[in-house]
Amino acid sequence: MPNDNSLTLSIVIPVYNEENHLKHCLDAIACQTVMPDEVLVVDNNSTDKTVEIAKSYPFVKIIHESKQGIVYARNAGFNSASTSIIGRVDADNIVVKTWVEQVLRLFSDESVSAVTGPMYFYDMPLQEDNVFAEHIFKKSLYKFNKNFPFLAGNNMAIRATAWHAVKTNTCHEQTIHEDIDLAIHLHASGYKIVYDASIRSGTSARRFDDPPAKFMKYIKMMTNTFKHHDLNPVGAHVAEVAYSMGYVAFWPLRRSYDQKTGKRSVQQFIRGHKPRKNPMHS
Repeated sequence: MPNDNSLTLSIVIPVYNEENHLKHCLDAIACQTVMPDEVLVVDNNSTDKTVEIAKSYPFVKIIHESKQGIVYARNAGFNSASTSIIGRVDADNIVVKTWVEQVLRLFSDESVSAVTGPMYFYDMPLQEDNVFAEHIFKKSLYKFNKNFPFLAGNNMAIRATAWHAVKTNTCHEQTIHEDIDLAIHLHASGYKIVYDASIRSGTSARRFDDPPAKFMKYIKMMTNTFKHHDLNPVGAHVAEVAYSMGYVAFWPLRRSYDQKTGKRSVQQFIRGHKPRKNPMHS
């Protein structure tokens, strides 16, 4: 299906102290086969060089959101977007070069209200293997569990009309996943969410740097989000178990992997990686 030339696309990137990742994210956007109509970097009180980096890209518009939290930064970006489609990625994402083109293709189907896709860890070994596993898992959940709506906040897009229809109902609690919450509200309102492998995005495995207790608290937010809406889909529990098992499997690989050399070593395993500091859940 050809792209609908009447569609326009913004990409919203919420950021908090992302000087080590934002450049790679914006470089990937700069190399798109079809450029987005606008790129909105939402600064959520960064204290490092994040804003300075964003300013170095002429196609970037910077928005400031003083209320701390990913949901507030997301909302500020989505509400500021002037296009018919609103894309969203995180600062540690590297989208494939056809990302914008494929998102526009998917939204040329007027029944589609939101889209999401698979991810891979670019700072881990076995990239092709881990994206294959991610794709099979998410594709199965999308196909077989219709009562488990999901969107990956670091790799998604939503029709602006759908966002403005549900935004006042979305939740702001810090104990739930704001992207899953958005998907639940869209699903409950009858909006169609599509999972498609063509909008693939690379992401950092830095979440695996967290100690087990912190990581498990983050994963538990999956079922917490559905419980918040009096829902208890099997898919949420399956996802929680899968990501917990992934942590056990990936943690030693991540800890021993030196991204600069592309190799694993005992020295790197002993040294490890410093967990990212967040002001709130993100």
